Amino acid sequence: MDFREFLVVAEMLAEGTTEAEWRTTVSRAYYAAFHVACECLVALGFRVPTHTEQSHTFAWRRWSNTGEWRIDDAGRSLNALRSDRNQADYDKHATVIASQADDAVVAARAVIETLDQLIRDKPLRTHIAEAIKKYERDVLKEVTWRS
Repeated sequence: MDFREFLVVAEMLAEGTTEAEWRTTVSRAYYAAFHVACECLVALGFRVPTHTEQSHTFAWRRWSNTGEWRIDDAGRSLNALRSDRNQADYDKHATVIASQADDAVVAARAVIETLDQLIRDKPLRTHIAEAIKKYERDVLKEVTWRS
């Protein structure tokens, strides 16, 4: 499956008129960006934990600490989307409105576009992979890159 299709579903649901549709928009938008972020890390040679809560933190931390402002912004946006998704999926007392759904779609699209551009740009891709390896080695003390 191409997880970018979640963004298409989110865009359709954002046009809805109910809070349930807007909450689901936020959730699908996040998961579109999250899965693309994980796929890009795998494409760079990193072992991403699968099917665990740990994989969410794994992804945004690496994308937020590359030293390249556009990529770092995408990582921070991914983390913000995750927070919004948690609220939309779990906090029944919070109110989610149409503009939040729209914002989630815009943010997810920006994350995906940024990471897609990175993967197409071989010199930048190499530079970012090295930066993430350094971050893992020096800060996280956890090396997940494989040759």
